Amino acid sequence: MRLLPSGVHGRTETCRKSFSGFAVALATVMATSTACAETPRTATNFCRVLADRIDDITTTPTSNSEIQRLIEHYDRLVEVAPIEVEADLATLRDLFVLASQVDVNDPASVQAVADAAYAAERAADDAGVYAGATCGVDLSTGFAVQAPATTPETTPTTTP
Repeated sequence: MRLLPSGVHGRTETCRKSFSGFAVALATVMATSTACAETPRTATNFCRVLADRIDDITTTPTSNSEIQRLIEHYDRLVEVAPIEVEADLATLRDLFVLASQVDVNDPASVQAVADAAYAAERAADDAGVYAGATCGVDLSTGFAVQAPATTPETTPTTTP
């Protein structure tokens, strides 16, 4: 059954092919512009974001809004973190999220947070070492640290 006059079908097919080509081109441009808008995951950028947020990160939260703000800071750090520290920071952020949802009247809920805190210990150590060595900042206190430029050599001592 043919409802279109002759020749219209060919023009419709040409328009359809042109549109699909346009859609592919648009998708490519959108993917490229999204990739360009993504925050670089470099150590320099990570240290810059950390420096901007370190005072809030190292201040003990005393309210739910401060806990949510702390989680937001860790969300941002995870977004810009180089791959070698990203999982550690995500683990810490997830611990804060879990702690923000604890039911202090439910022993199982409290225990879940305690278990998560123990499990996050290694991540906290690794993230702290990375922040200290890369950014010169103690992640737990916010104080500047100075990593040694080289490992001291040990020289054998002789006694006469």
